Amino acid sequence: MFKIRQLTLFSIQEEQFTYQFSEGINYFKGKNDSGKTEFYFLIDFMFGSSLDISKKRWYKDSLHKATMELEYNGIGFLLTRTMNPNQNYFSYVNEDISESIDLRTYKDKLNSMFCQDESLLKEIRNFTNEDLTYRTFTMFNFFGENVQGKIQDFLDKCSDIKYSVKLNPILNFIFNNHLDKIFALQQELNELSSQLKELEVSRQRYDFIINQVNSNLLKLGGSITYTGRNAEDIKRFINSVREMQHPDNKGDKRNIADLEVMYNNISEQIKVHENSISDAKQFEKDSNSRKKLLSKLQELVSDNTEFDYLISPMQKLIEDIDSTIFFSNYIITDNTVKELRKQLEQIKIEIRRNDSKFKCYTVEQKVKSIALIEDYLSVVITNNEEDLNNLRRRIKEIKEEIKVLQNSDDMKKINEMSRFVTDLYCAAKDISTVVSDDIHQTGFEIKYLKKGNILQPMVLSDDTENINSNKKVNFYIGSMARHTLIQLCGYLSFMNLMLSNGKYPLVPILVIDHISKPFDEKNSKAIGLVLDEAYKLIGKENMQTFIFDDEDNEKLNINPDHVEDLVTDEKTGFNPFYFPTNTED
Repeated sequence: MFKIRQLTLFSIQEEQFTYQFSEGINYFKGKNDSGKTEFYFLIDFMFGSSLDISKKRWYKDSLHKATMELEYNGIGFLLTRTMNPNQNYFSYVNEDISESIDLRTYKDKLNSMFCQDESLLKEIRNFTNEDLTYRTFTMFNFFGENVQGKIQDFLDKCSDIKYSVKLNPILNFIFNNHLDKIFALQQELNELSSQLKELEVSRQRYDFIINQVNSNLLKLGGSITYTGRNAEDIKRFINSVREMQHPDNKGDKRNIADLEVMYNNISEQIKVHENSISDAKQFEKDSNSRKKLLSKLQELVSDNTEFDYLISPMQKLIEDIDSTIFFSNYIITDNTVKELRKQLEQIKIEIRRNDSKFKCYTVEQKVKSIALIEDYLSVVITNNEEDLNNLRRRIKEIKEEIKVLQNSDDMKKINEMSRFVTDLYCAAKDISTVVSDDIHQTGFEIKYLKKGNILQPMVLSDDTENINSNKKVNFYIGSMARHTLIQLCGYLSFMNLMLSNGKYPLVPILVIDHISKPFDEKNSKAIGLVLDEAYKLIGKENMQTFIFDDEDNEKLNINPDHVEDLVTDEKTGFNPFYFPTNTED
């Protein structure tokens, strides 16, 4: 059970004014410039919005703080926000007010309230790879007048980039039926990632020791290289150096000049092969585009016998494209580049080794190198490159599988969403001409499309000559009133879906600003019928609705549980401590 009981405003002089609320629908009427939209935003502010209201004329020099009392799951809470964004208070009802808290702590406490199951937050985090909180889910709570009539990307807050970028991960989470499998794969991925870190540390240690041994071997002369598997050969070599024997340099005939020529030649070969690969890939891309174009053209003319003379040349051209392109060439070239790079690295090592011959090292330096080599050789190291590659390959496979599963939609849930939106909309058929006109279209329904977050009206095709005449097609309706009513149905459907599931960090409220704006008097009554139909399933004890409008609630056919005028003899708008001056617009 959820209920905002009241909201108390405190003036700078500590005067108080309290708005009382009921469960279900709370309706506030106010003429223009009575603060309806400011009240709308104040509710979001009380739930942790970062909006700076201190400079707004409705609050500046009049309001000191606001306190909201609410009940959630049988527990009473007091939320207090001041004009200072980092001076907030959060406590239980009848509890002494504690010290002030900053906005981040305030939101953390609210997040704990609306998501008491830590495992749920972890599940959402694992699925979306983002830290999503109740604040992100407020995109489903606020329906403002600035986006009325939008049925594509229809949520108000998603016009803000910080919400729009998070919508798709949330929709994937809501409409996914592979959560258990994704969670299991995520656990495996975490375990493999830990193993990978350990192996990478071991590999870094292996590479470090190899490099240190070889760099010290260069100071001793000779052509031997430590590979990690020839420790005994290295020991024999340093013993020969210690006994003042000349290192065996047989076979080391190439001087540094020859090596530099080889290095430059291989570098040029690599550049040539890399250019060939780039050209081949571009040729492949261009040829595929030509093939698609020719195939489409063939489809267009194949049904007309007059163009038979064009068909054969097209087929021959497509076959020639397939038979003359040898794209495997650039794969072969790619392998060649890899081999050339290996040779290049070996030549680099040999150049460094030859370069060291021209440097003079003292006996002390050589003794130190021998000591370091013997110390490093005493460390047991293992070449785990194959294990690393296998592990990385498996991690990549899991990530790809998770991505596929995350983008796999639960069509049953999406169809249920579509049916609920359609049923809500059709509830107004007996009172609204726009709804009545729509439902008389053959096969009319409102289809929810997750991609783009779209509410798309659809009807059966009326093309009797088409074999697909039973196919649903988009039904385009230009009326803003129609779209706004459909939009309201979309908000209510999301609230019903998430509240019935009970596992989302959702504030159970819907706040609506000036919804009557696009409706004429005849069709505005549809709003009340849609709300009544939604509450039959949701239940007034489970969700509160706040509506701010300039029309009487009777005109919208709304039967509120609480109704109040924002303008009275005692106040000019929702903030009783604000009095406009004659100089204000």
